[in-house]
Amino acid sequence: MLRICSLLLPLLLLSSSGITAQIYGSNTFEFQLGNLPFEDDRDYSTGYNQTNLYYDSGNISLFGRFEQFLSPIEERNYTKFTQKSIQFQDDQFRVRAGNIYETLGRGLLLRSYDIPGSVFEEAFERTRYAFFRDLEGFAADFTSDLFEIKVLRAQPLFNPLPPNTLPDSLRRPDLAEAIQANVYLNNELSVGGILMRNQTFGSDFTNYGALMSDYSISDYVQIFGEYAFELEDAFGFNSENDAYGIYLGSNFYRGSFGGSFEYKSYNNFRIGSGYNDPPSLIKEHTYPVLNRSTHVLDTGGEHGFQFEVYYNFDDGHALTFNISRAVNNAFLRFEYIEVFLEGLYQVNEQLSVKSFLDYANDELKGEENRISLGFITDYLFSNGSGVILDLQYQQFDREEFDLATGEFQPNISSNVYSSIAYSFSSDFILAGILETSTDPQLTDDPTTFITVEDETRFWLGTNMLYRANSSNTIELFAGKRRGGPACTSGICYEILDFEGVELRLTTRF
Repeated sequence: MLRICSLLLPLLLLSSSGITAQIYGSNTFEFQLGNLPFEDDRDYSTGYNQTNLYYDSGNISLFGRFEQFLSPIEERNYTKFTQKSIQFQDDQFRVRAGNIYETLGRGLLLRSYDIPGSVFEEAFERTRYAFFRDLEGFAADFTSDLFEIKVLRAQPLFNPLPPNTLPDSLRRPDLAEAIQANVYLNNELSVGGILMRNQTFGSDFTNYGALMSDYSISDYVQIFGEYAFELEDAFGFNSENDAYGIYLGSNFYRGSFGGSFEYKSYNNFRIGSGYNDPPSLIKEHTYPVLNRSTHVLDTGGEHGFQFEVYYNFDDGHALTFNISRAVNNAFLRFEYIEVFLEGLYQVNEQLSVKSFLDYANDELKGEENRISLGFITDYLFSNGSGVILDLQYQQFDREEFDLATGEFQPNISSNVYSSIAYSFSSDFILAGILETSTDPQLTDDPTTFITVEDETRFWLGTNMLYRANSSNTIELFAGKRRGGPACTSGICYEILDFEGVELRLTTRF
């Protein structure tokens, strides 16, 4: 594909007389000096670079992504093009080839994604790379006022494996072939269906289908749903071995009041290497103590719901309430329930106060009576500078194994997140972050196999962000940074702890 794009580019440049052609892109460079906690080498230096290049000329678009990772350990390093694609698009028709992104329906059968700005690193491989799951192959779609149809034949990326470990063919173990059609019966109702088959490492194809619909009851209420299934099981979904997914939901609003209700039921519904990514129906938080505690969906067997309502007051105040529940019964039965309340109070044009209260029980993690609360103030000075104070606290009960007694003992653990950020302007921000934890799973040194450390653990770090201009941004971190799960757009991945200095340069051109 790279060879095709390199041959087409000069031809397109020569043939684009009378057509505006544009080349643009971005580059991210990240340098680290330091290491993970409990490592002997404290001066481990690494560099990661990512370049994204776009070319548009009329109906034609080209894209390429180049990534490079360098470290003192040769087998961890790589330099390669990780994405390249070509696209033709007009008012109704679109054709793409190479590395592409596509979602079928609402993601029950297939969902690909890219998390911009993310850099992923796994504790065993210690190689950094962009975190995305794309499709390598071909896709085409046609859209009109009456119907939409799309077809694809592509191999999803198995992204836990870094680019330097295996050939690309082994990082893409699945082959997905699909056709989707939607019919717009009127301005309020659409119905559609999907036929898809999957092949893993050359085995026999497994066939899937899906039925879906969207209906606007009024200008204020919409309902939608999708039922996906393995064709052999079809509409049986009574057996524990049947493979199916059900997703139903509704959005409603009127003036300043609104909300949503969603229901899920997934059974034995992991497709191939797990590239299907159905809606998780769990509240996604930006608050660190809650984002790290996000429940991760298990498509092997899980059902539940999410309900949320909000109200925006005329004077800038706001209230949000959310409750979600999930029952995981893939192997054993585990229940997750979370109740969340958030309030924003706009004191005046300069000062706003936000707070939240969250209660959860997470049987899978063994965390009971998990209480989280936060208080965030944002003050804007008359000269354009500002300060944000962010205080968050979390506490939960969990039984821990006591080596002295040989029994599980109840234990109360806590996590604290606190930060203060001062913005000299919108282009220059300094922040200090202090986190603590008494969770034995975090305080214990994994290199000591007998002793269990239980003293409070601290992370203290500083961040600086400077936007030199509209095209260049400098970010600097120094100190200790706590890792853990990070969730964005329903996608969760692990961020490693880091101790040292990190510099990130971002350029757009």
